[in-house]
Amino acid sequence: MTILPINEKSAVELAIEEIHQSPILVQLPTVFALLAAPTSKGVAQLDRLKSRLGGKNYGTVIGSLDNFIAQAKQDYLPDAFTSAKHYARLNGAFIRLPFRDKTFQSETIKDGTHQGLLLAGAYSDLLIKIEESFAGYPPDKIWDHKNYSAPLCTSCNVSGDPDGSIVAFDKALSFAKARGVKLFLTTTKQAAQKGSYPILGFEKHKVTVHRQGPSLEAFKARIPAYLRSW
Repeated sequence: MTILPINEKSAVELAIEEIHQSPILVQLPTVFALLAAPTSKGVAQLDRLKSRLGGKNYGTVIGSLDNFIAQAKQDYLPDAFTSAKHYARLNGAFIRLPFRDKTFQSETIKDGTHQGLLLAGAYSDLLIKIEESFAGYPPDKIWDHKNYSAPLCTSCNVSGDPDGSIVAFDKALSFAKARGVKLFLTTTKQAAQKGSYPILGFEKHKVTVHRQGPSLEAFKARIPAYLRSW
């Protein structure tokens, strides 16, 4: 296994090369995550790594906010959240948007919705490059036979583990080594609060909290009062 800081010069090149073959492990400020290709192959790889339980869906980590918003059904977004600039203040949260018709279901879309994690700094630089590397891929059934190229993202743990998401370095390293993960990107920038990121779901007339997580109260304060459904 190769272990190196995310801001290392060679990190982006190595990450792109490896993620096109198999999932990579990334240390985020609050939790450890597995990233994979945004394809049916990537889904199958994560399913094997996590011994995935049925009924689960994978999110992505956002490279380009513009590309993420472009996937959404614009008529179903709140008037206050129709462009990338409106979501930019939600760095550190999953954003759940209506991507497809409500009847569509896949490994990445539930009831037509999909969620992407917004990150900044070195993460954003890395994710933009990874997303660009998948831009030419053919349409995939997980996206309703369309193409979305942000990498899949999931917690680094066995699906359904009662201990929840892995937040300890040694435990994440052991998990990855045991499952043959070949690249581990690390960071020294760690948040005070640990755990999976909060999830905010956006609909035409409301915003819903789908999961608690670090800095949730700060994110809730950035939502106009008339949209708050909590």
